[in-house]
Amino acid sequence: MFSGVPLYTTRLVRERTFSFPTRDQVRSPADAAVVLAEYFSDRDREEFVVAFLDTANTLTGLHVASVGGLAASIVEPRQVFKAAVLANAAAVLLAHNHPSGNPEPSREDVAVTRQLVEAGKVMGIPVHDHLIRATRYR
Repeated sequence: MFSGVPLYTTRLVRERTFSFPTRDQVRSPADAAVVLAEYFSDRDREEFVVAFLDTANTLTGLHVASVGGLAASIVEPRQVFKAAVLANAAAVLLAHNHPSGNPEPSREDVAVTRQLVEAGKVMGIPVHDHLIRATRYR
């Protein structure tokens, strides 16, 4: 006797494009901050974003891995790296905002970063940096 087993297809769908100040190589945290500052400029809740980089460290795409409340967002490694694998990312930059304006990473921020760096090593997709954008929502 045979039973039906679902066959799945996974696709990466481009939702829209977002204009950035530059598409040059991201060579430093300062370069990454410039690129991501515009994205976070009008966010009133905490968002966790994954920036995809190619082998030349050029930004190739963004994925919003989590949208939280005013003070936190929950980030799962599977959500971060599923999108990175589908986008053929050679590396990733992690970024999230603190709508409170406090730039200091929380204990949870540090723990999540460590977890994602380790997951990236296993996946062969290095995490180049984790940035926190801390400007007050206006």
